[in-house]
Amino acid sequence: MKTIGICIPTIEGGVVCHQEIGREAMRRGIPYPPIVTHTPLYEGIKNAVKTDNFDALSTVLSDSVNSTAKAGADFAIIPSNTPHVVFPETLAKSIIPVLSILEVTADHCVRQGYKRVGILGTSSTVRRRLYDEPLDRRGISTVYVPDAEQDLVHDVIQNELIKGIFTDQTRDDLVLVAKQLAPHCDAIVLGCTELPLILNEGNCQIKVVDTTRILSHAALDLAIKE
Repeated sequence: MKTIGICIPTIEGGVVCHQEIGREAMRRGIPYPPIVTHTPLYEGIKNAVKTDNFDALSTVLSDSVNSTAKAGADFAIIPSNTPHVVFPETLAKSIIPVLSILEVTADHCVRQGYKRVGILGTSSTVRRRLYDEPLDRRGISTVYVPDAEQDLVHDVIQNELIKGIFTDQTRDDLVLVAKQLAPHCDAIVLGCTELPLILNEGNCQIKVVDTTRILSHAALDLAIKE
């Protein structure tokens, strides 16, 4: 069984990812794999994203991945959507393979038979259209909310969710945004690892694509693969 490395840009989503690997293994009735984690300095990631300093961002992420490798990881995952803007550069600097949250999520959408999906996430993820290319390659189109609603989603993620703040008002606001997308798509991609902590199929009343748990399951699949 391979050892999984987890580079954790934000604690809330990273903890869910770590936990879900173990929970999914128990659901399958198999031992859960060894896991090595590393949490890079968040301010470095935040500033690099804000200033479009892609070289600095990929260096922070690859250094984190390589720290897990030095601790014994055979491959790594990065349970955060926005940093995948520099995934190719991060992969090139990493000494072990790294699974892409974008690719495994797009594969999941294919398996579910989705043809059109809504995307929710930070403004960096949404306005850079990170999911468009991998989904388009698989024949799946995307739809987004208007700018005002996108600003609300971004602000909530940055000022509440990544800090572990989850209120009824925020949930209600995000559900309303999700319901704007619902009539126009088959499912909604929760393209931020913290969004599944407050949104789900029950309150959105539409299929949701939980990128955090999809990445966790893909990591488990690779870890147990012979």
